[in-house]
Amino acid sequence: MRSDFGLANERTALAWQRTALSLVAGAAVVARLAWDPLGYVVLPVLALAGVLGVWVFVESAGRYRHDVGARPRKRARGGRAPLALAVAVVCIGVAELLVLLARAPY
Repeated sequence: MRSDFGLANERTALAWQRTALSLVAGAAVVARLAWDPLGYVVLPVLALAGVLGVWVFVESAGRYRHDVGARPRKRARGGRAPLALAVAVVCIGVAELLVLLARAPY
């Protein structure tokens, strides 16, 4: 059996980056689908989700460089990236809820 010692950091960084890119793409798709029923109302919420996704991508790259010793960081991680992902997912969920409410027959 082959052991992959030393690759855990790479896999973790890639997983965070894939998640962040998926979040940005999801915000873009929801923005496109929400444009017709809501217009400009939904854009700030989805823009926030997109910005948080980009920040998580940059943060994960910085975390990886710190873990391999290429660029030490002065501050601890502190759980900001998972919080940013959670807030972004909630923003996308709120946007979709607004779309559903706008299209609901009363």
